[in-house]
Amino acid sequence: MRKQQRDNFLISFIKQKEKYKKLAEYIVRLISDDPSAPKESIHTILFRVKDESRLIEKIDQENISSECDKNPITHKNFHQRIGDIIGIRIICLRLSDILKVEAYLEFLVEEKILKFIQEPDYKRSFVLPIDPGEVAPQDINLQYSGYSSIHYQVKLDDNSDASQEFKNIQIELQLRTILEEAWGEIDHKYRYAYSRIGDTLPEHIHSGFYNLSAYLQAAAMQAEQLCRQVEAHRLSRALKPNGKNKIPIHPEHREKKTPNNFVDQFEIPSGLKSVLEDSFGFKPTTRTLMYILKRLNKLGYSNRSKRFFQKMFKKRRLDDFYKIYQEILCQSPFKDNNKNIDIINAVNFALFDEIEGTMVAKEGLRATLAWRKDRASL
Repeated sequence: MRKQQRDNFLISFIKQKEKYKKLAEYIVRLISDDPSAPKESIHTILFRVKDESRLIEKIDQENISSECDKNPITHKNFHQRIGDIIGIRIICLRLSDILKVEAYLEFLVEEKILKFIQEPDYKRSFVLPIDPGEVAPQDINLQYSGYSSIHYQVKLDDNSDASQEFKNIQIELQLRTILEEAWGEIDHKYRYAYSRIGDTLPEHIHSGFYNLSAYLQAAAMQAEQLCRQVEAHRLSRALKPNGKNKIPIHPEHREKKTPNNFVDQFEIPSGLKSVLEDSFGFKPTTRTLMYILKRLNKLGYSNRSKRFFQKMFKKRRLDDFYKIYQEILCQSPFKDNNKNIDIINAVNFALFDEIEGTMVAKEGLRATLAWRKDRASL
C-alpha cells in the first residue's frame, strides 16, 4: 500500500474511531442492562476496536486477493467491507450456557433489535462429539480441530433504540466458553502472533497447542457434568416429597434449536399471557415472557391462578405505574420499541407492591425509570 493510501485509511479510521467505540459500548450495555438477558449464563462481555496497524494489514491482505481486483477496499468503503472493526466477545462458564445465549441472540433478531448479516459461523474446537451430559467413552476423539468460538456478523436493526448513524456498521460478535477463551488467548499470544509475522515454529510446538486444546475440551465436558450434578442435587433437595413442584427445565443438548424450541421447555402459567395482554394492550415477546416467568419462579408465584394475576395488575397499580412513568420519562408507556422493557418494569413494580408495599414500590420504580432515562442515549 502506498503511503498516500495508508494515510487516507488512517485519517478516515481515526475520524470514525470514537463512533466505533460508542457502538461497541452500546451493544455491551444492551445485553448487560437487558432484564431478560440470561445473565446467569454470561460470565463476561468484552469489546475491542481493531488496532490501526492490524486494520491496514487486513486491508492489504484483502486487496491482494483476486476477488478485490475489480472492487478494491478504499478509505471510503472499508467500514462496510471489513466486518470485524468492532469485536464483541461474550464469555460463558459452561458449554450449556452457550445454547442459552444463542437463543437470546435469536430473540433479539426475531424482535428486529439485531440483524444477522450471515448465519453464525460455528468454529470447531469445542464442538463436542457427544452431548455434554453423556459419559465419555474411553475411545472418544477429543483432538483439536480449529480456532474456537461461534462468530456472528451483525448490525443493529430497526427496533434498536440507537440513532440511525450506528445502524449501518458491521460488528463481529463472538460467543465462547471461558476455557475456549483461555486457550485462544494463550494460542494468540504465543503461536498465532509469531506465525502471522512469518516465524516458523517447530511441529512439536504446534502439536503441543493442539494437545492443550484437547485437554481443555475434556475439562469443559467434565465441568459441565459437575455443574449438572450440583444442580441435580439442589433440585432433589428443593422438591417437595410428593415431587409435584414444576420447575422449568433448560434444554441442554448441543444441537441447534430455534427460540420457540427453547421456550417450549418453560411452562408458561395458564392465564398469565392473556392477563398481560389484557392489562397492557399487546402481546409480550417470548424473551419478555421468559424473564417474567423466572421472576415469578423465584417468588413461588409461577403456578398461581389467572385470578391472582388479574389482582396483581389491578387498576390502582396500573394507574400508579402510568403516573410515575409519565412523571419521569415525560411520555406514556407501551408506545414505542421499548414497550417490552416497559412491561418488565410494570411487572416488577406490581411484584414490589405486592411484597414490600406501595411506598417502596413507587420509589423503586422512580429509581429504575430515572436510571433508564440517564442511559437512553449513546
